[in-house]
Amino acid sequence: MSTPLVVVFLRGGLDGLSLLRPPGDELDRARGAAALPASGALPVGDGWSLHPSASRLAARAAAGRVAFVPASGLPGASRSHFDAQAAVERCAPTTESTGFLGRALAAGAVGSSPFRGVAVGQPQTPALLRGSTDVIAATNLSQFRLRPGAGVNAASMAALWSGDRGPLASSATGALTALGRVAGIQVPAGADEGEQLVALFAAGVGAEVGVINVGGWDHHNQIGVTGGTFARMIGELDRTVETLVAGIPGVTVLVLSEFGRRVAANDSAGFDHGRGGLALLVGDRVRGGVAGDWPGLGDLDAGDVRTVNDVRCVVAEVGERVLGVDAGRVAPGAPGTRLGLFA
Repeated sequence: MSTPLVVVFLRGGLDGLSLLRPPGDELDRARGAAALPASGALPVGDGWSLHPSASRLAARAAAGRVAFVPASGLPGASRSHFDAQAAVERCAPTTESTGFLGRALAAGAVGSSPFRGVAVGQPQTPALLRGSTDVIAATNLSQFRLRPGAGVNAASMAALWSGDRGPLASSATGALTALGRVAGIQVPAGADEGEQLVALFAAGVGAEVGVINVGGWDHHNQIGVTGGTFARMIGELDRTVETLVAGIPGVTVLVLSEFGRRVAANDSAGFDHGRGGLALLVGDRVRGGVAGDWPGLGDLDAGDVRTVNDVRCVVAEVGERVLGVDAGRVAPGAPGTRLGLFA
């Protein structure tokens, strides 16, 4: 049975080592002054600790409702943003053109509803929703409406399709009905993407999956781990995830990025493109703790954290346990490993 899912995709490559500090002092030895300090970091169990700007996530973790998957990604993945993002959004062989959420929605489709998958914060449908016709994308839901022009309005569109019982008519009238319902949603002025999705799910328009794309995670220069850009962005991510979990009953939030960063800092006080990254799952059905294997920082992959936890396994488990879809449809070709991410 499907329950609500929101995917937050951090575009640019999250530096997982600056969000989630591994046990011991190996991070200090590897990064020196560029490391997330142990002092002030928020313990989440077994010696792991979170960035101090993620206090809400830390509270959820203390309640056993956050699963962290370090050293995650696609084995052998490219360090190119374009290629790596496309690969994660596909979670399938390169011959597949659809995204893992699009396939999940298509597999679980019963009839048609144009708001089953909704992406906010951008006008284009993201690639991970490709493969389903029941999706929409909007920069801001408060602006999402049928624009009148040349005599076209909702009434005239409804009249055009009246009496037609074909699939196109069904889809069109369904879309008009949904648009009418969305028009009535009270989205607060200046609402961020998380608040918009909370309002949409509450409106009862048939939303099952939400997507938020957050850019700006490509921190090559002056990352500011504890008091700069990174710290501010982690605070914003922390607020967004809390808004979603607190505002959408039964929701699971999956946080992904295309890859991690290199272990050593560069000469510009930043971190270049790496491989093994970090995925997070948050929600009341999640089994909390650090999941999968941790290879440590003593044996690196050409300067990167080794990718030992395949993100396709994460996506497959989410598909099964949250969306109720067979793993083979969501992440075809994924290893059969399950990380035990759900209670």
